[in-house]
Amino acid sequence: MKDGIILWEAHRAGAGGYELPESCLAAFEYGWGLGGRPEADVNVTSDGVMVSLHDSTLDRICPKLPEHLKGRNISEMTWAELESVDIGWDDFPDQHVVSLDTLFAILQANPDRNMVIDYKRVCIRDLAEKINSYGVAGQITFACCNPELLREFKGYAPEARTKNWLGGTAERIEEQFERLRQEEFHGITEVQLHLNDAPGKSWRYALAPEFVSEALQITKAHNVLLQVLPWKFERKDLFAILELGVRSFAVDYPNHFKKYYADYFARQYSV
Repeated sequence: MKDGIILWEAHRAGAGGYELPESCLAAFEYGWGLGGRPEADVNVTSDGVMVSLHDSTLDRICPKLPEHLKGRNISEMTWAELESVDIGWDDFPDQHVVSLDTLFAILQANPDRNMVIDYKRVCIRDLAEKINSYGVAGQITFACCNPELLREFKGYAPEARTKNWLGGTAERIEEQFERLRQEEFHGITEVQLHLNDAPGKSWRYALAPEFVSEALQITKAHNVLLQVLPWKFERKDLFAILELGVRSFAVDYPNHFKKYYADYFARQYSV
């Protein structure tokens, strides 16, 4: 292999809710087992337990949610209530939302593992203090779309990495990236570009490949990792991104991703 993937992450707790139920411990183990950084989104229960859950309710991810919990905010549930709900599928039952305490204890016992925390509904200082109490800040990447919040978090947990994800239209992403460049990426160690579909083009995504390539060179010059999140991809799409030199990805389909990139790098031997 002439080069390789620097870093990849499994979106929404290991499998994006596609290959496994999201937010359960099995999904995190799946992401870690495949060699990635699983992502936790953070909500807090009414009794103060931080949990990995993208939405503010269970409605989307729980196919058999009891009537009395439909539309109910996580912040209105106790940890005991939340933990009792089965968020699994018919062919993958008995799965439950996992707490950050459990995840941080796993990191503490496995210093070779890393994870991403995407800011949702939590006090940043409280989150940083919990991370520091487990001594796992060096294994954490804190992510959000607000660079000021990233810098605030970095002040509380200096050892942690910080990732500014950039979403929206191609124009909006380019504007946000330029602002970060002008600020010399202060307090930010990673930048993620959302690759939204643009149907009808040979290059699948709305962001032009020339911009992605230029952004890669700019971030490298500032010692910042550039990551892309292609919401959907086939083999040819992933190959096209890799040809630009991108070596960090976030994906909803980690199993497909790993097979495609293995194929890409295997082909480099014959070049």
